Amino acid sequence: MDEHILNLEQAVEFIGVSEKTLIKLLREEHIPARKIGREWRFSRDALIGWLASGDSMDYVNSEERYIVSEDTSGVSHELFGKIMESLSTIKKNGGNIASILQGLEKDITIPEESTLRVSYKQQRDVEKLEFKIFWEMREESKLEPNQKTKTP
Repeated sequence: MDEHILNLEQAVEFIGVSEKTLIKLLREEHIPARKIGREWRFSRDALIGWLASGDSMDYVNSEERYIVSEDTSGVSHELFGKIMESLSTIKKNGGNIASILQGLEKDITIPEESTLRVSYKQQRDVEKLEFKIFWEMREESKLEPNQKTKTP
């Protein structure tokens, strides 16, 4: 095969990712490739150009406009108490989440019509139990794009 044209295995080695990751890139990232019959073919030059044209900021939290988060470490039963205390504070303050997130510079109130999602995930080397309350974006609650704050 011409050294400028790579098959899937050669492209995996050239880019330095797993085959699974390359297939994910083929599905999601518009990576330059051509499927001929059942086989993928890649231009070495096109892959270099594709890599060179990328910008990591296009991928980092691209859907998140504003983030304020607070991490609290501790023993699980104490963390359950912290969750209950936080929910009680929000409830006492009419659903205003700024009452528990000091980094939030604007009052944001959880509307009556909302959804609770409870999920368990294994992601990288962490297991997560997440409780999320979400609702439709309201014009009056929109914050500045890409303004991100992390409160310790």
